[in-house]
Amino acid sequence: CSFDISPLTGGNVAFSTLEGRPSAYNFDNSPVLQDWVTATDIRVTLNRLNTFGDEVFNDPKVLKSYYYAISDFAVGGRCKCNGHASECVKNSRGRLVCNCKHNTDGDDCNVCKPFYNDRPWRRSSADSSNDCLPCDCNGKSSECFFDAELYRASGHGGHCTNCADSTDGPNCERCLDHYHREAGGSRCLPCSCNTVGSESPQCDNRGVCACKPGVTGEKCDRCQSGFHSLTEAGCRPCSCSPSGSTQECDVNTGQCRCKDNVEGFSCDRCKLGFFNLDPSNPQGCTACFCFQHSSVCDSAEGFSVHAVRSSFSRDDEQWTGQQRDGSSVSVQWSPSGQEVSLISDDYFPMYFVAPEKFLGNQMLSYGQNLSLSFRVARRDTRLSAEDLVLEGAGLRVAVPLIAQGNAYPNENMQTYVFRLHDSTDYPWRPTISHPDFQKLLHNLTAIKIRGTYSEKSAGYLDDVSLVTARRAPGVPAHWVERCTCPQGYQGQHCEQCTLGYRRARPELGAFSPCEPCNCNGHSEACNPATGACDCRDNTAGLSCERCKDGFYGDATRGSSDCEPCPCPAGATCAVVPSTREVVCTNCPTGTTGKRCELCDDGFFGDPLGQSGPVRSCRACKCSDNIDPNAVGNCDRETGECLKCIYNTDGFFCDRCKDGFYGNAMAGSAADKCNACSCSAFGTVGRQTGCSQVTGQCECLPNVAERDCGACQPGFFNLQSASGCERCNCNPIGSTNGQCDITSGQCECQPGVTGTHCERCEVNFFGFSSSGCKPCDCDLEGSRAAQCEDDGRCACARGFVGARCDTCEENFFYNRSAPGCQLCPSCYSLVRDKVNQQRQKLQDLQTLIDQLGSGHDTVSDQAFEDRLKEAEKAIMELLEEARASKDVDRGLLDRLSGINNTLTTQWNRLQGIRNTVDATGTQADRARHRVRDAEDLMDRARQELDKAKDAVGKVDIKPPSGTGDPNNMTLLAEEARTLADKHKMDADQIEKIAKDANDTSTKAHNLLLKTLEGESKTSQEIDELNKKYVLRDLVYVNIPDMYM
Repeated sequence: CSFDISPLTGGNVAFSTLEGRPSAYNFDNSPVLQDWVTATDIRVTLNRLNTFGDEVFNDPKVLKSYYYAISDFAVGGRCKCNGHASECVKNSRGRLVCNCKHNTDGDDCNVCKPFYNDRPWRRSSADSSNDCLPCDCNGKSSECFFDAELYRASGHGGHCTNCADSTDGPNCERCLDHYHREAGGSRCLPCSCNTVGSESPQCDNRGVCACKPGVTGEKCDRCQSGFHSLTEAGCRPCSCSPSGSTQECDVNTGQCRCKDNVEGFSCDRCKLGFFNLDPSNPQGCTACFCFQHSSVCDSAEGFSVHAVRSSFSRDDEQWTGQQRDGSSVSVQWSPSGQEVSLISDDYFPMYFVAPEKFLGNQMLSYGQNLSLSFRVARRDTRLSAEDLVLEGAGLRVAVPLIAQGNAYPNENMQTYVFRLHDSTDYPWRPTISHPDFQKLLHNLTAIKIRGTYSEKSAGYLDDVSLVTARRAPGVPAHWVERCTCPQGYQGQHCEQCTLGYRRARPELGAFSPCEPCNCNGHSEACNPATGACDCRDNTAGLSCERCKDGFYGDATRGSSDCEPCPCPAGATCAVVPSTREVVCTNCPTGTTGKRCELCDDGFFGDPLGQSGPVRSCRACKCSDNIDPNAVGNCDRETGECLKCIYNTDGFFCDRCKDGFYGNAMAGSAADKCNACSCSAFGTVGRQTGCSQVTGQCECLPNVAERDCGACQPGFFNLQSASGCERCNCNPIGSTNGQCDITSGQCECQPGVTGTHCERCEVNFFGFSSSGCKPCDCDLEGSRAAQCEDDGRCACARGFVGARCDTCEENFFYNRSAPGCQLCPSCYSLVRDKVNQQRQKLQDLQTLIDQLGSGHDTVSDQAFEDRLKEAEKAIMELLEEARASKDVDRGLLDRLSGINNTLTTQWNRLQGIRNTVDATGTQADRARHRVRDAEDLMDRARQELDKAKDAVGKVDIKPPSGTGDPNNMTLLAEEARTLADKHKMDADQIEKIAKDANDTSTKAHNLLLKTLEGESKTSQEIDELNKKYVLRDLVYVNIPDMYM
């Protein structure tokens, strides 16, 4: 292709391989165009210059001035990867190849990867990437090829090869011939059809082969049930009796599989000991019962099927109910429903109990059915293992209601059938043997059917039927046996002994074996039921094997050898084998000995009169105070009791022995004789005996209790063994007159002490019936803690009052000194004046008393003179009181002035205290500043030390030439000067701080002294106030006395 270049300089030439191409817009579908854009070499030809017409002139010089120039050349292209790669990479040989995607492969991504051949390879387009798709081999192969024919037929061209797990097909989707798919899996398994028993080696998709007639099994490898002998023609049918076999036979021999009680190749006869081959009997034949005397029997003739029924059409037919405790209740009969019911009040079950017609000898029901109809009112039944119970002959069996294939009970009436059989297929519990089951039915005493299963529930019973047989025409009952009896037995079931035979164990009844009669020659026959011989010759026993009572000898000899016993009437005797001596046995009550000549142990008398008159043996009377198991309790001749127990004594053990008391005749051992247990300390002469009636011991003086084990109230010292001593407690000082039984210490009132509570405790007073009171003397004002009898304490100098807790007149209390201090001398004048006034008041009172109570006759004149004298004395006292009042008022004024002065001083002291507090605050601030200055000085010193070290390390070279100082020298000098100045400032600051600290210390000490003086001044003021108040009270009350 070619084109013009414009402009002449700096122009760009862009060349597109697709522009102008007819199929440029259908590039993906144009193989020609795709091949056109594929380039391996690029050539650029410059074959024409634009000389702008100068070529007309053909001037070589001008034409040579034109030239081509290419500054940049760029080719835009990509690897040819057919749209399946976005980059090229070098392969192992260093050649550029496509980095293929979309499951493609090859240098140009021109083929599909192996196993990605499900559709033909295509170039990727703008519309579709055309990925190569994997083959679908169902996981059974990793190899495939593209099958164009398959692709046209199904749209998938991947054809799998080398399929695993015995699979085949384009997609390994099916099994090989003679194989089948594993159930629930993906593998194919061989059919393995039996070549003899199968129709074909191919099986179905379940692996089951097609079998020949009579052949079964998935592989047709065995005969069907009821067939045997597998051959090319199949299996032959078994020839088995349907009554005695399971309809199966040995697959190889054809031998039939018989029921439990059947035998024979075709199972067509009963085993020995069994009879009645019955198709309805799961065991085939029924065991011979014959009361276990014979194993040979056959079906009896003349018996027909019979049923004992209760339909409840008229009444309850004597059915009853039974509770858990065995008590009977009535059943409810419904005329409309013709059924009976039971209703419970709790969870405990209730049972329907069958009437007599269902009981007794039901041996002919063995192997037959008991059926009933039953329903419940509410479907919440909780079944048990004992829903149907049979009892009889000391045996008991039970079965659940749902056993033997029966359904759960509900609101609808259902029929329940139970086979009376001992087979394991009918789970009667406990499991019993066939003879025991027949034995139970032979004497059936109870049939119980559970009627209730939950609280407040109801059960309904109807149509009860028990299949049995009877001797009558009708449907034959082949299950009734007829036994072939051995010698000595007879009857349909060998239930009787023949003549000349008897029961070996009569208590077993018909179950007892029969044995020949043996009467030892004393009888020719015996009772076949009991076996007892009709004995003669004074013999007795079942076989006349002994002499009858009152005779002795050997009855087994068969002769009249039984002779009368040489014993009292009613006694028997026996012969001692070794000595052949006749000894009496069963002597009359109370006698013993070879000839019953002695009284037995526990009896007394002389039955033969060997020691005097005949005395029959009587029981010893020992008041029930002997051990009945002991030997020799009493004398056999006199009857005296010899081994009394329970602490009794006497001929008849009728009293307590010494050292015991009580009632020896009491019924209880605990109420009989008890030990006296007299106290050794409290009894006279340490006696151990007591009154046998009351048990009272003989006590020493002042000793009490039955056993003399305690002192009487108000006495003690039982251990002295000479009687108890009186407590002698002080009636005023003690609480109740009682004392400690050992020490004699009385129980005292509060504050009282002493063994007899006869005095007050130390520091107590006022001995009385309520105790003593504490003195409570003031520790500082009294000379001792003990007070007088009236409770007054002995006061120290200056103290007065009952407790010495008050200072007397002209004394005051000072906290700084112990005790009451004498007032100044000025107070003595006041005291003296007061005493004078008191004396005058006393004289006046005496005078008035004489006037009012004098016994002497006084004239009117004398009385008037005395009255005037009294009036004069009163006036004098009044004048003195008024004068004293004026003097006291002056004193009060002076004290008021002193008080004002003290108040002023107190205010000044408060101001000083505030100043001291402020000074202390300033001192604290000064201390903080001093500490800050010290810290600053320490840091300055540290900086100076560092600077000194740094200056010392500086190496200053001397100047050369002129000798002028260099810069380092000047700096060093300046540093030294500055350091000296700092040091001087620091020393000055340290001096100032020290002075400030000293000043602060002095101020602090001064303040402490000031505060101490202030405290003393305050104490003096308080003392003055107290004195002032005391005197004020004294002088204010004095005028009141004269008013």
